[in-house]
Amino acid sequence: MNVDELAISSSLPTIPYYKLADLRFLSRGASGTVYSARHSDWRVQVAVKHLHFQTPLQESEISDILREAKILHKARFSYILPILGICYEPEFLGIVTEYMNNGSLNELLHRKNDYPEIAWALRFRILHEIALGVNYLHNMNPPLLHHDLKTQNILLDNEFHVKIADFGLSKWRQMSLSQSRSTVSTPEGGTIIYMPPENYDLSQKSRASIKHDIYSFAIIMWEVLSRKQPFEEFINPLQIMYSVSKGNRPDTGKESLPLDIPHRAGMISLIESGWAQNPDERPSFLKCLIEFEPVMRTFEDISILEAVLQLKKTKESCGTQFTVRTDPEIARSVSTAQDNLFSSAQNQEYSTLPHSAVNHSWDGNISLVQRAKFCSHQTACSSAVIQPLTVEGNSVDLLSESHGNGIAQHWIQSKREDIVNQMTEACLNQCLDALLSKDLLMKEDYELISTKPTRTSKVRQMLDTSDIQGEEFAKIIVQKLKDNRQLGLQPYPEISVVSRGTSLNLFQNKSF
Repeated sequence: MNVDELAISSSLPTIPYYKLADLRFLSRGASGTVYSARHSDWRVQVAVKHLHFQTPLQESEISDILREAKILHKARFSYILPILGICYEPEFLGIVTEYMNNGSLNELLHRKNDYPEIAWALRFRILHEIALGVNYLHNMNPPLLHHDLKTQNILLDNEFHVKIADFGLSKWRQMSLSQSRSTVSTPEGGTIIYMPPENYDLSQKSRASIKHDIYSFAIIMWEVLSRKQPFEEFINPLQIMYSVSKGNRPDTGKESLPLDIPHRAGMISLIESGWAQNPDERPSFLKCLIEFEPVMRTFEDISILEAVLQLKKTKESCGTQFTVRTDPEIARSVSTAQDNLFSSAQNQEYSTLPHSAVNHSWDGNISLVQRAKFCSHQTACSSAVIQPLTVEGNSVDLLSESHGNGIAQHWIQSKREDIVNQMTEACLNQCLDALLSKDLLMKEDYELISTKPTRTSKVRQMLDTSDIQGEEFAKIIVQKLKDNRQLGLQPYPEISVVSRGTSLNLFQNKSF
């Protein structure tokens, strides 16, 4: 069955790649890369999860993935992330979903500077909606098991209602993991936290069970009520696996779960039964919901609405904290200048950090320690943007210089498909050589580009990397296109290629 036949039989729309305009990187995980995009016909923002694979998939493998997409499209429920369609082309396979601009539950819980307070009423509503969503999946015919439930996969809509993502993608994950270059035999560190101990041994094929999801939900309950990272005292996934196999679980004492948690005793009892060592002792989601319903009746609707409004106000105040109140175009340029300075100085340590404020990730791959470092560095950079920098005795006013920042990136994004079609193999190789020589391209990113099977897929991957790495990276690409007289892409933007060393000197000659 080809993709068009599948789409007709399941009413699953096929979305051509060229319809996904303004593709922007959001996050990268083990099984795929997530982008935001704007559908050129629907005129709405969407999210696109692009499957990672190093070699072309067999027809049977593609059929399995498309069959799963068909099932996912049928899962229509209030707390399930809607699958809008599939983008399937020779060099691009992705699932298109609604875009959630409040990011993930993981961000809400652990970005405490942005969200210092989350009312208990809203936390309980979130937990209740997760249980409702997974219970719906388990009641489908046949039951749809998530088996990768975690706070990164719990997305939040405009009103902070739950949308469960990345459910039922077993084939999707199997394909990406089997083709991964990694030789590590343990499950991914971000997922092992939520994985029950009976699933640790990957050589033993365990029977698919709803008991996996209830264990994950118990860990999520603890995380939501404590606002702590589970097993944060461990630095290695193997340590977590060993401890959990011995029966250890996150602390349920008052240091982790405060005494003012409503219905605290009942919640701890539900958590402990959910993460029981023996899977048969764990309750079903239906039983969880029966216990949740009287608890939810104790919260008034107005208290939940007030909590949502408070979060929105907090988010708005954080979003405008460093905004220069001037012409919007200049303000955007200042923000870009800030990001580019930070990117240049910290590129090696933070090269995988998304530039977007929203992590729409189904596979969050950035540790909280990295996030904390990122935020502290970015705060320092924010104050630097407002003040002129002095370099070798000369004053550089970033506000006046900022108009030139972001031009190359914007031009590449606007001509993305033309570049993919017209860039020659020679020009591509020159771009890669120049980026490597200026230390703008990491080895793993180079390998990811160079191992793609065709010229166009290599160019696409390089442009994806450009979206992540920033303006200086983009300038190199533009310059090489000009040097190779790719006349079909005219007019080119006026840019000046700044060396990586110069950007670093801006930081080295100024103390913040």
